[in-house]
Amino acid sequence: MEKKDFSSVFFMRDSKFQRTIPLSMVICLILLLLIEFFCTPTDSYLYGMISVQNICYLQVIPVMLLTSLSGYTVGPVVVLAYFSVVCMARHNLPYHAFVLLAASLIANLPVAYQWYKSFWKTLLTTVIAALILGNGWQFLNLILEAKKAHFGSEIHHFLYALPSCFTVSVLMYLFTNFVPQKIRSFFFCSVYESTSLAELRATIAKRKGQKISVKVTGMIVSEAIILIVASFGFANGLLSEFKIFDDWATIVFATRLTILMAIIAIPIVLVIYTYANLNITHPIALMAKSVEDSNFCNITEHTRDIPRLDIKSLELPNKDEIGVLYDSLVDMLSTTESYIKNLERSQMLETQLATAKAASKAKSDFLSNMSHEIRTPINAVLGLNEMILRESKDSEITRYAKDIENAGKALLSIVNDILDFSKIEAGKLEIIPTNYDLSSAVNDLVNMISKRAEDKHLKFYVSVEADTPHNLYGDDVRIKQCCLNILTNAIKYTNEGSVSLNITSKKVDYSHAMITVHVVDTGIGIKDKDIPKLFTAFQRIEEKRNRTIEGTGLGLNIVQSLLNLMDSRLEVVSVYGEGSDFSFSVMQGVIDWEPIGDFKETYRKTVENTVSYHELFTAPKAKILVVDDTELNLTVVKGLLKQTKIQVDTVISGYDALEALQKTHYDIVFLDHRMPGMDGIQTFQKMLTLENNQSKGVPVIALTANAVSGAKEMFLTTGFTDYMTKPIEGKKLEEMIMHYLPQDLIENVEISMEDGIMTLDENGEVESNQAEAEREKFSSVTGISLDDALKYTGGADVLEQTLKEFYKNIDKKAGEIENFVEQKDWRNYTILVHALKSSARLIGAEKLSEDAKYLEKCGDEENVAEITEKTPALLEMYRSYKNHLAPLCAEEDDDSLKEEMPLSQYQEAVANIGECVQAFDYDTADQIILMMKDYKIPAGKKEHFEALCEAVSAVDHDKILKIVLQ
Repeated sequence: MEKKDFSSVFFMRDSKFQRTIPLSMVICLILLLLIEFFCTPTDSYLYGMISVQNICYLQVIPVMLLTSLSGYTVGPVVVLAYFSVVCMARHNLPYHAFVLLAASLIANLPVAYQWYKSFWKTLLTTVIAALILGNGWQFLNLILEAKKAHFGSEIHHFLYALPSCFTVSVLMYLFTNFVPQKIRSFFFCSVYESTSLAELRATIAKRKGQKISVKVTGMIVSEAIILIVASFGFANGLLSEFKIFDDWATIVFATRLTILMAIIAIPIVLVIYTYANLNITHPIALMAKSVEDSNFCNITEHTRDIPRLDIKSLELPNKDEIGVLYDSLVDMLSTTESYIKNLERSQMLETQLATAKAASKAKSDFLSNMSHEIRTPINAVLGLNEMILRESKDSEITRYAKDIENAGKALLSIVNDILDFSKIEAGKLEIIPTNYDLSSAVNDLVNMISKRAEDKHLKFYVSVEADTPHNLYGDDVRIKQCCLNILTNAIKYTNEGSVSLNITSKKVDYSHAMITVHVVDTGIGIKDKDIPKLFTAFQRIEEKRNRTIEGTGLGLNIVQSLLNLMDSRLEVVSVYGEGSDFSFSVMQGVIDWEPIGDFKETYRKTVENTVSYHELFTAPKAKILVVDDTELNLTVVKGLLKQTKIQVDTVISGYDALEALQKTHYDIVFLDHRMPGMDGIQTFQKMLTLENNQSKGVPVIALTANAVSGAKEMFLTTGFTDYMTKPIEGKKLEEMIMHYLPQDLIENVEISMEDGIMTLDENGEVESNQAEAEREKFSSVTGISLDDALKYTGGADVLEQTLKEFYKNIDKKAGEIENFVEQKDWRNYTILVHALKSSARLIGAEKLSEDAKYLEKCGDEENVAEITEKTPALLEMYRSYKNHLAPLCAEEDDDSLKEEMPLSQYQEAVANIGECVQAFDYDTADQIILMMKDYKIPAGKKEHFEALCEAVSAVDHDKILKIVLQ
């Protein structure tokens, strides 16, 4: 509530009331005296009772109007003044003043309860007032004339009083309903129209306990009643004692004395009551209400918006103890309110801090989970790709695989940046220098950018100063990230022309060089005033003009932050409408001052050198345990360690790991962090207290795809020996095993060009005599291009398995194709011919693949004539491969020497195949099938496995899932 809503409580402070109340009192008194002295006959008995009655009802009109307009106290005070003046002037007692007093007492009630707003309530007011005043006059008349009442006199006196009461009611009805509010506000009766005051009074009235105003009023009224009753009793007693009058005269005399006492006492009581209310009870009640409203304990969600009384708005003028109490309460509540606000602010800050911590933890947990989910498939891709790099002898495949490795590592670095929570926070990015080849970094940028430039028909120029050293030491990931952001922006904002990447160097000292990068484009350019905005996060310049260009406005802000960490900064020179030049210079360590020359040639040589993989050691007597819930990861680890001859045991859960540790001694344990059921940390803690642990005290190394910073510290604090992030790099894995494996188990390998182990072919590529021996097994196979088959399958082992699968399905698939032709089911016919096209090409059967490709096209077009004519020849050629592949595939596999796969592992592998097929990842499903074929299938599951192999080979989605659920 506003302060003005309560100003009416202290009506004597209102300047309008201070003028209208005294003025109306004077006018009313003058009217009463004029009527008294100019209208009353002097020769009648007791001033002529009949005439006095008429004059009395005439005087009722100004008295009732005064009380209605100015309040219940004003009318009785004027009546008392009138009574005093008449007594002194006429030396007689105007007993009819009692009727005027009664009129003043009842006049304020209809105003307070807003009866004059209603026509019918106004009429009711008239009737009630006439009855009260008429009977009051009758009572007075009986007392004055000492007569007894007779039946029917009530109607007579009611009719005498009715005109005056009707006049007052009509005037007040017109005043209340038709006089403008602006005029009504000059009179005290307007306070009863205040809804806020009514609400305040209602609220105070609802408070528990007896009100102080009621107590004070009760005391004053009780005192007045006691005085009046006492005067009546004392009068009767005295008159009886002196025996002056008879009994009836005694009663009449006592009653007259009581009336006179009431005429005097009631106005005085009302004045005292009003004074007490204004200066004592009302201030105390309002202070109590404001203190109650200031009690913050009573403020709830439902009562927060309810208007409240502010103690400061009262502005009590009292200079007594109440004023002192008021000032003390104001100071106390102000201090309390200030303290509570500070406390609430402190609590709010604590709540916000707790919320921020909870959000931070949730964010960290989310990023940790996402890190694991995203990095796991990247781990598989890079791990399998490294196996291709190791085993492939085809230069083109090697080059493709190297590009996959570089792109995969670039993707991995981006994922790391996004997912590392500590790096998201400002100032938490770290520069991690390492040895790198500049030619490889430039080649990665070319691979990632050239396609984008080609799509927009832009020329992309790359110039690397020939004298620039290429074996450098620095954070190549961050430098590539900066270059990639700038190049991406250049292509996005260039519609025609070219984008150029220029790299130069300047020698600083014997071990450092300043590498300078310029990215120049012929794009839309930047206005000078907009250049500072480039480095503001989430802000893009000329948003309206560039609304069709994707971007968040973060790229260059990140670039500037990274360069700041490398003691550099991004410089921008731009001409609006012509193009821009973005440049930066970074200090890099130089490992070797050999110049880069032609960066493409240098990169080619680097790739050739990286192809020359050879294991760092062999350890055939060593045994390690790898625990990971993903079979594919286990396959990758076993493949990476294949050349080291280490005995690798794998399990897919923490429970299986504990069981294996009780049976076998391992030299090293690799333990994945995130696993269902019991995770890596829980498994490690169980290992420490495991009874019959055969590998107690051996190194335990954590494996995780969790890229969140602080992970390494967490694992080391938990008690792990070391920590390795996924995707696992073969070289780092071998280095870590060499570091922790007992030296007596390690057999170092000398790479010799003369010992027949490794040789170089005419192209300078690594080729092993063992690989040549493996090719011999395919010499009896006809109808295929062995080079193409090896290229497509990636190695002799995979090719052998693929040929056997192809051989096994010839009769079945050929029969299905024939059936679909007879049934004219061209959709399924096309699907099988498509599969034949792919599988034939995979084994190097080019002619068969091309014919199947042609009939696939006919199936798509539903060219029935061509299908009917060409299909028999296709099937004849398809079936001829039973003879072509028979020398290799007709022999029954002897799995007696294979290790039998445990039933639980078989079931887990089948479930993994189902998950891969549901995600339409048939390549991974094929890899799992090949892995399973290295083992002896459990008894009773051979037919199930053969059916599963056929379904996977046929890429029959529904059938695979059905078999998996069996």
